[in-house]
Amino acid sequence: MKLNKLAFLPAVAFLLTATLSLSARPAFLHEKLHVFHFDASNPTDLSRTDEIIRIELNTILSKHPTFNPHGFTVTCNGREIPSQFDDGHLENAPGAVLVLGSFGPMEKKSFAVSWRADSSTEHQYRKLTQAVIGIKVDYRKVDGYYTGGRFVDVDSVTVPPDHFAHDALYRVEGPAWESDKIAYRFYLDSRNRNDIFGKKTDGLILRQLGVHDLVSNSKESYTRMLDWGMDIFKVGESLGIGSIAMWSNSGPVTVSDVDKVKCYVSEDGPIVSGIYAKYLGWKAGGDTLDLYSHLTISAGSRLTRVHLDLRGRALELCTGLAKHDDCSFIRSASGQRDGWGYIALYGRQSLSGDDLGIAVFYRIADEVAVTEDSLSKIVVLHPHGGDLTYYFGAAWQDEPGGIRDEKEFREYLEKAVMKLDNPVEVSM
Repeated sequence: MKLNKLAFLPAVAFLLTATLSLSARPAFLHEKLHVFHFDASNPTDLSRTDEIIRIELNTILSKHPTFNPHGFTVTCNGREIPSQFDDGHLENAPGAVLVLGSFGPMEKKSFAVSWRADSSTEHQYRKLTQAVIGIKVDYRKVDGYYTGGRFVDVDSVTVPPDHFAHDALYRVEGPAWESDKIAYRFYLDSRNRNDIFGKKTDGLILRQLGVHDLVSNSKESYTRMLDWGMDIFKVGESLGIGSIAMWSNSGPVTVSDVDKVKCYVSEDGPIVSGIYAKYLGWKAGGDTLDLYSHLTISAGSRLTRVHLDLRGRALELCTGLAKHDDCSFIRSASGQRDGWGYIALYGRQSLSGDDLGIAVFYRIADEVAVTEDSLSKIVVLHPHGGDLTYYFGAAWQDEPGGIRDEKEFREYLEKAVMKLDNPVEVSM
């Protein structure tokens, strides 16, 4: 039988095409899928939604050296769970995997973490947190004021030595961060105090704030009620909400006299975002110190976590809350020396004319004194080895599904303390 060579050509072409197709497939399709499991449990009888589960990268790598922090997915009962990687580079920390979980009372859940060693993974989660720094460009500088121009978002800034309050260099006057519950900012100038944006939406709003407010004159768009909410707090010369200060015999000394300030968006993730600031050469208490501040907020939370690293002679720090007329002062039960406590104020202290609760949470073992001056309720805290962590938070009456009265606010404070005292437990 005579072979027809032409009959083999389609088959040869098919095999050649298949071979080329396989060789051209993305590398990750050839990579092995790795998996490890961990359990997380709620040790309280509270229902807990939107809890951040944190697993240190060093712990993972000690058991799974091939783990890829840029290419992992977390699932629970076969359903993907929002997660992100905190690289920790600004604090020279090894980083951590962060997972957003919800738990019923005393509930335990199992999670699976899968990854491929040499690929990255893009997730399409709903973004529930945000951090921004907006700075002016294309301006004219007139008598020290940044005139005209436009604002752009950047990852970091070094504050010019001649910058002053209300010179219109920064959008909303400094860095800002938010969750789906609430938003905050601090003034990136000699005031260096924290302020509150109340939100009437669970969407993220910071990138739309102050875009056209090219003059800083206390008439910015966000000082009146808008669809999303407004600036709801009067700070003035007080400690605002949870602002950083040194304690001296004459009272709080805020972070105002500083040689150099650098500020960074430390995280801008779907479930955790934050701002990191370096205050180099802070003149306080007769000393010159370096202070490193890391402010973070997580999805579903009203609380900002403040982690301070103070380098210099060990001095007492303090923070506090702006006092307004006709507000109830609330303090956690005294007598215990373990766990977390708080100071808080509740009442008609919102610029929108309705009720607002504000609080600072701190480890009771760090407490030196609770006091006040004419402007602020103050808690004096001792940093151990220069290290101090506390939280601050606000609950506005007009937030969607928010806290409506003082009774609900007091209940919220107690639940917040119980959660801080009993974090979600993780085992691998």
